[in-house]
Amino acid sequence: MDDFEKRRIEFYLEETDQITEVWGGESSGDENVVENDNRSDHDTDSEQSVYDLEYDHERDEITVNEMDFDNSYNESDDDVPLSMRVQYFVGKDGTKWFRKNPTQNIRTIKQNLVTEKSGVKGVAKNAKSEMESWEIFFSNPIIETIVKCTNIYIAKVRCNFSRDRDALDTNNREIKALIGCLYIIGAIKGGHRSTLDLWKTDGLGAELLPCVMSEKRFQFLLRCIRFDDIRGRDERIKVDKITHIRWVFEHFVDNCKNAYSVSEYITIDEKLQAFRGRCSFKMYIPNKPAKYGIKIFAVCDAINCYTSNLEIYAGVQPDGPFKLDNSASSVVKRLVQPFRNIGRNITTDNWFTSVPLAIDLFNNYKLTLVGTIRKNKRQLPIEFTSTKNRPIYTSYFGFSEDKVTIVSYTPKKNKIVLLLSTMHHSSTIDESTKEIKKPEIITFYNCTKGAVDTMDKKTENYTVARKSCRWPLTVFYSILNIAGLNSQIIFQENTKIKMSRLNFLKTLSRQLMEEQLKYRLTIDLLPKTTKFRLKQYATKTNEAAGTSQRVRASGRCAFCERAKDRKTTKEKDGFGCPSKRNGSHRIPNTIASSVQSHLAITVIIAITLLMRRMYKRVYQKNSPDDFRHDLTDV
Repeated sequence: MDDFEKRRIEFYLEETDQITEVWGGESSGDENVVENDNRSDHDTDSEQSVYDLEYDHERDEITVNEMDFDNSYNESDDDVPLSMRVQYFVGKDGTKWFRKNPTQNIRTIKQNLVTEKSGVKGVAKNAKSEMESWEIFFSNPIIETIVKCTNIYIAKVRCNFSRDRDALDTNNREIKALIGCLYIIGAIKGGHRSTLDLWKTDGLGAELLPCVMSEKRFQFLLRCIRFDDIRGRDERIKVDKITHIRWVFEHFVDNCKNAYSVSEYITIDEKLQAFRGRCSFKMYIPNKPAKYGIKIFAVCDAINCYTSNLEIYAGVQPDGPFKLDNSASSVVKRLVQPFRNIGRNITTDNWFTSVPLAIDLFNNYKLTLVGTIRKNKRQLPIEFTSTKNRPIYTSYFGFSEDKVTIVSYTPKKNKIVLLLSTMHHSSTIDESTKEIKKPEIITFYNCTKGAVDTMDKKTENYTVARKSCRWPLTVFYSILNIAGLNSQIIFQENTKIKMSRLNFLKTLSRQLMEEQLKYRLTIDLLPKTTKFRLKQYATKTNEAAGTSQRVRASGRCAFCERAKDRKTTKEKDGFGCPSKRNGSHRIPNTIASSVQSHLAITVIIAITLLMRRMYKRVYQKNSPDDFRHDLTDV
């Protein structure tokens, strides 16, 4: 446990984000399960807290190999009620729980042996910059798919615009710049500020944003961004509710799995991405800050909060290949599939934990499970769930023949906490808790239970999410937040550079915008103030832009009718009308020089007439006598 706590503390290099109870209340352990169309039966707060059972970081590690059996909690018949003075207890379904562990092994069992080293793996080891770390998760295929699907939608809505230039196609460079804008808005916590306020140029907005793209273009891209081909969606949605973003979401999750190998302690929990628009699988969880939103199951590393696996809760899917069992045990088995047979411990709350699940993971997946368990489970004996005449700070242990350990702890009068573990096989009490006498199972659970909540807290602190009525965009915001946190973990492990999350996101956003800033420098039609700021943020390159840009107009065409008011552009061989580029409608250089001379003479005459008019005004202000006096002096 020492080593575990040391690694956990060392990871938090930039901020102190350790939490004991995240958005918590008290744990009841006997919550009623309420299920309906829009209310979640997953009571996160009750599952996350074990009645404020904090973990003492100064405690020495106690392992199975080094266990001092004198420190174990050995009940005597004088310490327990008459009903507890039996050799074993029987659950409602007939499960036997022995007071003493029938088989106390000294050697570490094979389920607790780590067979795969944790850390960065694969191509992710080559990422040395913030941008390279981020591109591990948002690879080129994902960006190209977003660009392709967005352009398909733009082509559909282009007819609604009077000018084609208001609905131009996008590209990889612009989509990355859009994501960079979202990250920088999140870094300054401007998710709820209007774009009009953010794009102000009076010193009160974000000066970098107008340099990247106009406010109008930013809003247009957010409205049009799509993650699937809309042309075949009507057929796909008949068998898949989340077809709008499934391909992008699954490829992102695969990149998370392949980039990093989690530590020996992982946590499974659910997060709620705030959303109040129309969605058939929108959830209501009253104990969450957002209350309404999209529920996403997550697997996180308990040490550094790296998100390794995700699953969107889509309710009951139509019959087809995407219809899944949404029971708690099935969700856990799908989420832990990448960690099968590699020796990891899973920490869950009481919505997921059950005795059959613990036995299945132990025997078939070579994984151990630690978690709180609800008192309505049929495998639990009545003596463990009863609060009557229970002295405070007492613990009752039960051991099954299937290597499952349960503990019932009384933190205060008429209050019990129930936990299950296949990792612990003794009735060891944590000595550092002194008179409180917390079991070691509880102190371990308190150390590893909050990884998903910590990840959620970190991502929401600088969230990119903006108000939206489209749930696929809300899910996209969520994976952008997770990508920002995961890429920081990869960057820090590869480079050993300590960087706060805020500075990392700012640097990442600048790198995402860099290509767009260089491109914008080649556009001569930008306002001078924007050009001036651009030169401060990017270096102008001699590389030509992908498409030729129109040069600033310099006058009317001399050969076109004045009523048409056709502007000319200054070209190499004279003044040419942009409406006709076939070479026949151009002014020769000799005529161009004479036109320039004529314009210069016209300007001089205009200045002379203006000076005469000003002189007359001065003359009218002076009196006649003063004027004569001035003439006499002359």
